[in-house]
Amino acid sequence: MITNYLAPTSFIVTVARMPNVEFFVQRASIPALTMNPVGVASPIASLYSTPDRISYSDFDLGFIVDERMENYLEILRWMEGIGAPESTDQFKAIETTKDGTVSDISIVVHNSHKNPNIKITLKNCFPISMSSVNLNIATTDVQYPEVTATFRYDTFEIEQI
Repeated sequence: MITNYLAPTSFIVTVARMPNVEFFVQRASIPALTMNPVGVASPIASLYSTPDRISYSDFDLGFIVDERMENYLEILRWMEGIGAPESTDQFKAIETTKDGTVSDISIVVHNSHKNPNIKITLKNCFPISMSSVNLNIATTDVQYPEVTATFRYDTFEIEQI
């Protein structure tokens, strides 16, 4: 029987499309799942049948912005390529790269001995939002800017390593 808890501070996140993010990751959440039961009409009471599909919540990734903003720019360029705010050529340019418009995201959680234990792979991810970079000259302690990027994906799988 295993008596150790899952260590929430020992993990690595990798994204092929964003190599500059891995070292700076501060937060990642294994996404939530929901299933809605199917209502069945009845004159006496509300009846329900088993759900027909799973809904996955968005994936949030928090990271500290590096001084050259390379990790921030990786996501910004990805979002600009998908959203094509200036021209449709931006989408064509990102679509024809080796990475394409989507990328898998892997989270490797370590065990209590700091060895890789579980791998969670989110399939076909793409960014849907990114928080602002807050700069503040009035702070007394240095707090490095942290950004949260939110991703949508198709599904995820969990495997023991």
